[in-house]
Amino acid sequence: MNKGEITEVLRELGVATGFRISLHDASAEEICAYPAKARRFCARVQATPAERLLCEKCDNVACKKAVELGGTYSYKCRYGLTEIVSPIYNYGKLVGFLMMGQTAESTEDKAAAEEKLKSLDVSESERRLILSEIPVVGKTLATSFAKILTICAKYLTLSGAVYGVNESVAESAMRYINENYSSRIHIKDICSKIGCSKSTLLASFKSEYGMTVNTALCRTRLKAAKNMLAAREEESINGIALKCGFSDQSYFCKVFSSEYGESPSEYKKRISAERDAELARLPSICTKSTL
Repeated sequence: MNKGEITEVLRELGVATGFRISLHDASAEEICAYPAKARRFCARVQATPAERLLCEKCDNVACKKAVELGGTYSYKCRYGLTEIVSPIYNYGKLVGFLMMGQTAESTEDKAAAEEKLKSLDVSESERRLILSEIPVVGKTLATSFAKILTICAKYLTLSGAVYGVNESVAESAMRYINENYSSRIHIKDICSKIGCSKSTLLASFKSEYGMTVNTALCRTRLKAAKNMLAAREEESINGIALKCGFSDQSYFCKVFSSEYGESPSEYKKRISAERDAELARLPSICTKSTL
């Protein structure tokens, strides 16, 4: 995912509409949003685990409906507030959703939301604070915002800003690891780069490669270190460890020994000895200078 481009789209939409704008992966899990934090209304409602599950179910149903319709879908959440979702594709493959949420089309909708808050025993002062953040936009304006969301989703689809081109989540993550193993990498970095949630990444990676992301990262670093140990006789073990993304030499030696059955220094000495023995077996004409 082109994070800079996505963030700009979310911010501009959020400022222009007053909606909270969020990007979700193909499983409908939120990746990033503007504003980053949920509105007070959603935060208060979803503080109750059972309510949170029902809200997530409502969003999942809406995303599926948008896919069925082949475009933007406007709906009312369980608390009567307007939300809009539009699917994002990459070369015909569903890669995510763009969502707008938490506005009222009328004062009646806002009143209904307040009644729901009362059912959760929210105090009057807290209700006033929560409801003050919810704008009343009217049905006509809400419809216009839905059209704008459609345009933005199509833009993201055509620009390829969200990951996709024939790669699975796991494949994209593995490619990122192979290209960046020498740097400090966190799970959140991979999720941000390829455009998926943490849970989706971990489940997809485990299913496709039979190992965790951290295990794959460690093995990639070890493989690179092994090649360097064999090719760079003069370079120190600590130097090689650092170049391969290990910040601690003792940890590097521990995982290397566990993976290959010998320490980095033992491996380096063995490879050097084997190389010397191979050279010794060559005809003298190949080993002596002819000058």
